[in-house]
Amino acid sequence: MKQKLTHWVMKEHKDLILKGKGKFRHRDRRMREKFEIKPEGFWLSVNGSWERWLEGNWDEWLKGKVCLQAELEGDINLFVIKTKQQFLDKFKELTGKELDESSPIRFDYHEFHKKLMEHYDGMMLLSEPFWKHRLDFGFMYFYGWDCESICVWNRKKIKFKEVKK
Repeated sequence: MKQKLTHWVMKEHKDLILKGKGKFRHRDRRMREKFEIKPEGFWLSVNGSWERWLEGNWDEWLKGKVCLQAELEGDINLFVIKTKQQFLDKFKELTGKELDESSPIRFDYHEFHKKLMEHYDGMMLLSEPFWKHRLDFGFMYFYGWDCESICVWNRKKIKFKEVKK
């Protein structure tokens, strides 16, 4: 079954994104390595997951934004997170370190994301592991995603189409 993917942008950025010239916003580079929880890229809602999460959590977030339909290239190479253990194994494989789960909050995923970007075009967190582990003490990585989502950092592997009315 084909998934409905959407991406929300500020109205003033819509035309750039639709023409394939828009970039994802970069956070302050000076703090990035110390305080990176999520990778940078184009964040996609899967079948309305983000829109549902916003209801009652952050209703005002949509102000000034428009919704674009997104389509992934057929050959996109996504790291799809199906289980927490799979994520932990990939973390160790790419960083050479065990993920320390003794601290409830960890902000330094920069090295992991950088290495992941060398091998993949993006990543996807499926709904089942998100809901199952989002509140695990010592493992808040999934919680930061808010819902089932896709993050694509390779701009060549994503196209944006019509604006949702």
